[in-house]
Amino acid sequence: MGDLLRVRDEQASIAAPPCPQCGVQLVSSTSDWWQCAAVHCPYEMPDEAYRLYVSLCALFESAPEKFFELVRGHRDEVRALEPAWLR
Repeated sequence: MGDLLRVRDEQASIAAPPCPQCGVQLVSSTSDWWQCAAVHCPYEMPDEAYRLYVSLCALFESAPEKFFELVRGHRDEVRALEPAWLR
């Protein structure tokens, strides 16, 4: 099983974005968690968040305007849920 995870990591790292905290490659620590390969960096995320991160990075690279439009939409949705005194 460990060899299969290593192969998946190698294939994913070809186009995968780096750690958002320090810039080192992200690797899978288990089948559903990713973590930074740097010893000094504690950054980790679940697989679902990693897939979202990868897709958003790809969208940013290919269509920046669409990326920012999507981010603004998410921001507005979250702000609409805040109580008025926090806006």
